[in-house]
Amino acid sequence: MDDVDLRILELLEENGRLSHEEISKLLHISRPAVHQRVVKLERNGVIKGYRGIVDWRKFEQKIKVLIFVKARCHNFKEIAAKIVELQVPNVKIIECQRLAGAWCMMLKVRVTAPEDLTNLIDEMVKHEEILETSTTFILSTIYEDGWKEI
Repeated sequence: MDDVDLRILELLEENGRLSHEEISKLLHISRPAVHQRVVKLERNGVIKGYRGIVDWRKFEQKIKVLIFVKARCHNFKEIAAKIVELQVPNVKIIECQRLAGAWCMMLKVRVTAPEDLTNLIDEMVKHEEILETSTTFILSTIYEDGWKEI
């Protein structure tokens, strides 16, 4: 991977809908060269995929929270999978991060209403591995997924 590959990645991170033609003009290299590099980056798993960034405030799941979790972690991946796979109406788990420190896991979650969050936590604590949770409501987003909300 060289500086051109890194620049292609930066451009695609900023706007995943850029065409190879547009990238070639921005970087002053041929479109086939861009295509070849992007295919190689995809094949090597450097580019994992493309996605749309949705403004969920325009829909019902307007509330975002962080849930910090303490768990008995004999098999962290197993308990994390159980939590992420929970199916609770009006709840979407966006992220699950493993942490170092007092908390071993952090979930970023979107919910429609506070009672949906209650339902999620009630389901989580049914697992005996979950020892404690702490929830923080996100008041506003300043920067996320490469987008500034200021």
